[in-house]
Amino acid sequence: MKKIMIAIAVFAAPALLAAPAIRAQQVATTNVADRTTVSESEIDIMRKDIRSRRKQIIAANIQMTDVESEKFWPVYDQYAVEQKKAYDIHYNLLQEYAANEKTMTDAMALSLTKRWSDADTAKAQLRVKYLPMFEKVLGAKRAARLCQLDRMLTLMIDLQIGSDVPLIAP
Repeated sequence: MKKIMIAIAVFAAPALLAAPAIRAQQVATTNVADRTTVSESEIDIMRKDIRSRRKQIIAANIQMTDVESEKFWPVYDQYAVEQKKAYDIHYNLLQEYAANEKTMTDAMALSLTKRWSDADTAKAQLRVKYLPMFEKVLGAKRAARLCQLDRMLTLMIDLQIGSDVPLIAP
C-alpha cells in the first residue's frame, strides 16, 4: 500500500501543486479574457504524459510474470484507447462550456451537466467491461487492485480538471 501511495503522490504532486486551494477563489473572480489558452498540441502532450505515467504506476504496482505481461498489456492498451474516448467527451464538453460560459442558459447548463454525468458513467462502465478481461489474465485480486489504481488515478485527473473549471455563474 505504501508503494501505491508513493507512486500516486509522485503522479499527483505536479498536478496538485499547480492548483492550490486558493485557485478556486481565483478562478471564480478571473475574467475569461485574462485566462491563458493552451494549444491542442500542448494538450495532446499532457494527455500522452498522463497515459504514460498511468502505465508506469500500474507496472510498478501489479506484479506480473513475463507471460502475464505479454497477455495483459495489449488488453490494457485497448482499454486505454477506449478510456481516451471517454476523456475526449469530457474535453469536448469543457470546450463547449468555455465557448458558452458568458452566455450560458439554464438549458445549456443542464445539458452540459447531464452529458458530463453520462461521460462519468461511461468511464465506470468501461472499467466494469474490462474487469473480466483483466481477471482472466491477472486473477481476481490483481484485477481488483488494477481497478482500484485506475479509479484513484481517474479521480486525481478529474480533480485536476475540475480545479481549472470555473463554476457556472448563477
